[in-house]
Amino acid sequence: MFRPTHLLVSRSRSTPVQLVSSPKGFFLVTEPEWQQQRQPAFEMHPQRGFFCQGIPVLGYSLQPLHAQVSLSTPQSEVELHELSVNLK
Repeated sequence: MFRPTHLLVSRSRSTPVQLVSSPKGFFLVTEPEWQQQRQPAFEMHPQRGFFCQGIPVLGYSLQPLHAQVSLSTPQSEVELHELSVNLK
């Protein structure tokens, strides 16, 4: 079962991801990648940053998900805010 632990955030999108340990840091597995058993496109190296298919990328960050938020898969910051308001 896919269990997202973080949001991979860019300027235009927030994508739920599950962190999986790798030799260089972490793979950031999305739900479609998990369902199709594909190699994750994104990796995070602790000191070198984010990589997409082995190429360094800028403008990405990780935000941890809280237990309640991980029950859904919000696609935008607006949906995430609406979900957090509804949970209170």
